[in-house]
Amino acid sequence: MSNPTASSHVRWTLGPALLLGLACVLWAGSSIAAKVALGSGSGPSEAKLGPFTLAAVRFGVAGMLLYLFIILRGEWRPVAPSDRRGFLLLGTFGIAMTYAVFYGGMRYTTATETTLLVAAEPVLIAAIARAVLNERLHVTQTAGLLAGFAGVYLIVVRGWMPRIEGSVLANGVVTGALVFEAYSSVVGKRLTSRYPGLMVACLGMLLGAAVLSPFAIAECVTRHAGAPGPREWLAVAYLTIVCSAVCYGIWYSLLRRYPVSSMAAFLFIQPLMGPVFGYIFLNEVLGLWSIAGAVLVMLGVWLVVRPRGPASDMGG
Repeated sequence: MSNPTASSHVRWTLGPALLLGLACVLWAGSSIAAKVALGSGSGPSEAKLGPFTLAAVRFGVAGMLLYLFIILRGEWRPVAPSDRRGFLLLGTFGIAMTYAVFYGGMRYTTATETTLLVAAEPVLIAAIARAVLNERLHVTQTAGLLAGFAGVYLIVVRGWMPRIEGSVLANGVVTGALVFEAYSSVVGKRLTSRYPGLMVACLGMLLGAAVLSPFAIAECVTRHAGAPGPREWLAVAYLTIVCSAVCYGIWYSLLRRYPVSSMAAFLFIQPLMGPVFGYIFLNEVLGLWSIAGAVLVMLGVWLVVRPRGPASDMGG
């Protein structure tokens, strides 16, 4: 069995860094797509999907697509009995609980608050990886995480002082979802030391969709909204094919080679791209604080992935 800390000293090369960066840019559009699919829920006749249904459809279809791709490549492996619990945890926490809770909470909180909370996920992943996998962070990597978080803070609050308003309960729900996802990344890291990354992603999605299915069926039966229209299904297609099959496939493929704590720094790109997408699709103008934050985010990613010498790791 591979040592989970063995990848802690693997240096990033340009190809994988660009690939993961692209995945995070595409992931940045997932909140927009989810908002379209979920809707505001302000009227019973709206043609929108419920949170359980959206999560079940998204990951059920994406899991099946990945399964067909893996079978065609001949990379499927039998799951050892000792690893079944790990896959079940991955599907339950990383998919079912994360996205049912996240989609349920994001309808009742603002986009600004959600962005700020999502920005904390790399810190959660690095902290859990440090505690569970004993991954050591180089001094520059730690500085990169701090710089990235500072940049996201400036982008979100547009200044030095926070101006957060909205439902505290909803924010707590979203934060809980991010803790689930951060923990699942650590579980997935262990599994990728024994199975192909795409297989880990596929099984996690299929198991998560299976857990969600009873709740999705009950939601469809009791929900009185109209049938989703083309706009909603286009959003679901983006979430399923691009954000799940492609982006999660990239994440878990690279998770086998690189430490999850350093990969987490790339997630800062998602809130960085929020103002960019706002400018492209909503004609919003980037302010000075957003530009300053963007510079800090990119600096943080560079500090994490840049080649370094044999300097000692952080303590412990």
